[in-house]
Amino acid sequence: MEAYRQEIIVGSVIVYMAFCVLTGLWAMRRTHNTSDFFIAGRSLGPIVVALALFSSTLSGFGFVGGPGLVYSVGVTSFWMVVISSTGYAVGFFMVAKRIRMIAELRDCISLPDVVAARYGSQSVSFLIAITIVLGVMGYLATQILAMAVVMQAILTGTETFAEVGLVTCVVISSAVLIFYCVTGGMIASVYTDVVQGSIMIIAGALILFTAISVFDGGMQEASSIILADDAEAIMPYGATGIMASLGWFFVFGLGLAGQPHIITKMMMNKNMSDSRTIFPMSLFGYAMAALLWISIGIIMRAAVIDGAVDPLSLPDDAASTFLTIFANPLLAGVVFAGLFAAIMSTSDAFLSIGTAAIIHDIPRAIGGRSVQNELFWAR
Repeated sequence: MEAYRQEIIVGSVIVYMAFCVLTGLWAMRRTHNTSDFFIAGRSLGPIVVALALFSSTLSGFGFVGGPGLVYSVGVTSFWMVVISSTGYAVGFFMVAKRIRMIAELRDCISLPDVVAARYGSQSVSFLIAITIVLGVMGYLATQILAMAVVMQAILTGTETFAEVGLVTCVVISSAVLIFYCVTGGMIASVYTDVVQGSIMIIAGALILFTAISVFDGGMQEASSIILADDAEAIMPYGATGIMASLGWFFVFGLGLAGQPHIITKMMMNKNMSDSRTIFPMSLFGYAMAALLWISIGIIMRAAVIDGAVDPLSLPDDAASTFLTIFANPLLAGVVFAGLFAAIMSTSDAFLSIGTAAIIHDIPRAIGGRSVQNELFWAR
């Protein structure tokens, strides 16, 4: 099996991308109007919303940047997970129920719609829509580049695709993303997010057990190695100190509750009372997926200090190096598919809300009514 490691990884990613295409075709038959296309018809159950919500929160950072941050600054990164729980709490207790209620009472299908209904101002709705479009352009470009870089790294490890270029990878990954979003809209986005979220949870749990087995003494031995080399890195606030650790609150505590693609998903559950169960399930999924970045970061730092692994040229190489050296080929395939899933789950959400802002919100704010054949133009 080890001899076919790269082929297994490539196969896992291909299977996942094929699933996305098929999901888009399936969702196209369930998409009948703009409400279905932009907010899945407000008809989703709590498990679906929970998986879609947390998977959109945890982008490629959790699989690339997260382990690299633990590798470089230690326990400081742990506080992202702790403080993100407050972000979920703020979002659900202060935003979710109210925004879902307004969406149902005023038949809103986007965040600017809700703002216009709440404050009675199309000008504010217009500004929110413009802000979303500008944010989506930058964030989506970054996510597409991340998908292309990951795809290139995977394909260049094989003899057949060793010379594949970054532009080719951008075209392939973008084509898959755009196809299932155009055909199935938010329904396709949400149901691919369900699988993406499930992959992240499974990957987080399996990677934790793999990481524990790297050293005979498990995490305790890894922590002791780091403690002997740099005590601050394994202390409660890590190498950057208490201010940096608690400062994540302003990024993840408040920021998570205000992300437009997260708020939009809070409008999609069938019953308003579902928020009570969506919140703990989303938080559980996020915590399970976060096990990957924490365990890989700790083990890779300890392995480098111990001399078992050569020093990394870039901290962000921590995850890929771990998977290459320590992980079973099948697990590596699942995790790389999970990495694609994490990036795509955020990308499709931003693509959907950006489309809604351009086709639905801006025309309504300027002209006072929606464009004709709105579903056609949205696609």
